[in-house]
Amino acid sequence: TQTQTQTQTQAPASPGPGPEETSSIRAVALGIARRIANGASDAGAAEPAQGLKSYQNSMLSGSATNTSATTSAGMANRSSTSSSSQESHSSHSSSIDDSAGLIQDASKVARVLWQLRDEWDLDPRHSEADSVHHMLAQLRDGNVRIDGALEVDRVYREKAPTAGGSQRLKILSELLVTEVTYVDTLKNVVGVYLNPMREAKILSESELREIFSNIEVILAFHNDHFLPSITYAISQPDTAIGKAFLHHGAHFKLYSTYTNNHEASVKTLTSVMSRRAVNSFIQSARSDVTQLGQVGLDGHLLTPVQRLPRYRMLLLDLLNNTPEDHPDHEALYAALKELNRTIYEVNEKKRVFENQSRLRKIQEKVVGSAEIPLIAPHRVFKLMANFRLQVFSEHTMDKAGMVSVRRIGVGAVYRFFLFNDMILQCTIIMNKDLRVNRVYRLESRVTPAEITSDKELRIVDSDGILYLKGDATDIRRWAQEINGRLER
Repeated sequence: TQTQTQTQTQAPASPGPGPEETSSIRAVALGIARRIANGASDAGAAEPAQGLKSYQNSMLSGSATNTSATTSAGMANRSSTSSSSQESHSSHSSSIDDSAGLIQDASKVARVLWQLRDEWDLDPRHSEADSVHHMLAQLRDGNVRIDGALEVDRVYREKAPTAGGSQRLKILSELLVTEVTYVDTLKNVVGVYLNPMREAKILSESELREIFSNIEVILAFHNDHFLPSITYAISQPDTAIGKAFLHHGAHFKLYSTYTNNHEASVKTLTSVMSRRAVNSFIQSARSDVTQLGQVGLDGHLLTPVQRLPRYRMLLLDLLNNTPEDHPDHEALYAALKELNRTIYEVNEKKRVFENQSRLRKIQEKVVGSAEIPLIAPHRVFKLMANFRLQVFSEHTMDKAGMVSVRRIGVGAVYRFFLFNDMILQCTIIMNKDLRVNRVYRLESRVTPAEITSDKELRIVDSDGILYLKGDATDIRRWAQEINGRLER
C-alpha cells in the first residue's frame, strides 16, 4: 500500500515554478486571477471574437334488452302478462347460461392456446440461444467505445462560439480562483481534521482510511503539481491551459478511488459521530478559524466528488470562447475529450463497485447462492420482487418415451432476483431467510418476457416457463428489464 501511495503522488514535473516556489503559488495565482478579471493586458492577450370480456357484456346487455321488450309487450296485452313474464324469464336465463358457456369454452380455448405456445417455446429447435450467447459475450467483454468528442461536439454545436476575449479571461480567472479555493479546502480537511484525529488517536487508522480515503494523495497532486502548472500556463501570453490539462490528465484517475469510497465514507462518518469524543472533536474543529466558512466535514468530503464535473463545465465554456486559430484551441479540445473519458471511467468503476457490493450482500443473505456462484465480473443486479408462481410449464417424458409439456399449478410466493443474465428464485423461510430454489439462465430467448391477458408475467426459459402474479407495476418493470437485460 505504501508503494502504491508513493507511486500515485509522484506526478511528472510540470513547466513553470519549481518546488522551491510552491509556497507562493497561491498568492501568485490569486494575483493573476485578479488582474485578468480586471482586464489587465499583462495576464495574457485578450482573444477575438380485450375481446372476450366485451362479448360477455354485449350478451348480458342483449338479455336486458329482451327483458325490456317483453315487459312492454305485457303492458299492451294484460291478458297474456303471466305468460309473457315466464317467457321473458326463460329467455333471460337462457341468455346468461349461453354466456357462461361461451366464457367457459373461451377459457378452455385460451388454456389450449397457451399450452401450444409453451410447447413451441420449450422446443429446443426454436431456441435463440446462439443470439443470446453472442450478446452475453459482448457484455462480458466490456469493450465499450467511449468517444469523448461526441459530448464535446454536441455542446460545441449547441452554443454558438463567440470566441470573446474578455469572456475567455473571465473563465480563466474563475478556473484559477476555484482551484485555489479547492486546494485550501483539501488542506483544511487534512490539517484540521485528518492529521489531528490521527495524532490524538480518536479513530483507528482503518476508520480514518474509510472516511478520508486517498484525499492526501489528491491534495499532493493539486498543491504540488496542478495548481503551479495552470498558474504558469495562464500567466503566459498564449494562456495554454489545454496543454496543462493534457499534461496532468492521467492523474485525474486518482478520483476513481475516492469516488468509489465516498458512500462508505458517509456511512462510517455517520456511525463514528455517535461517539462523544469524535462528535466533540469535529464540532470544535468546525469552528476553527482556518475553516473556509461553516461547512461541515461531510460537505468538505463531497467537494472532490464534484471537482471533475466542474473542470468539464469550465473547459466547455472556455472552448466556446476560444477562436479556432488560437494556439491552445486544439489542445483544449483534446483535453476536454480526455476529461470526458476519465469522468466516464470514474463513474463506470463506481457503478461496477456498487454492483459488486450488492451482489455480495445478496450472496450473504441467500443460502446456496455461493454455489452458483452469484458473484461474477459480468453479472449486474437489476431488480428484486415477490411474485406468486401461478403455473410452471416444463417438458415431461412418459414411459413410452413420448415428450410433452406439463403445466403445474403452484400457487406459492417466492422472492425473485433479476440479473442481466439470469433469474434467481428463492424460497422465503419464516418471512426472513432466503434459500435458492431454482436458477433460470434466460438463454433460450432474446426477449423472453411478456404480459398475458390475465396480467401475469410469462417468462420463457430453456428449463421451463413461469407464469407469475404480482403487483402490476412490478410486472411491467420486470417485463421491460428482462427484455432489455442484454442492452448496455
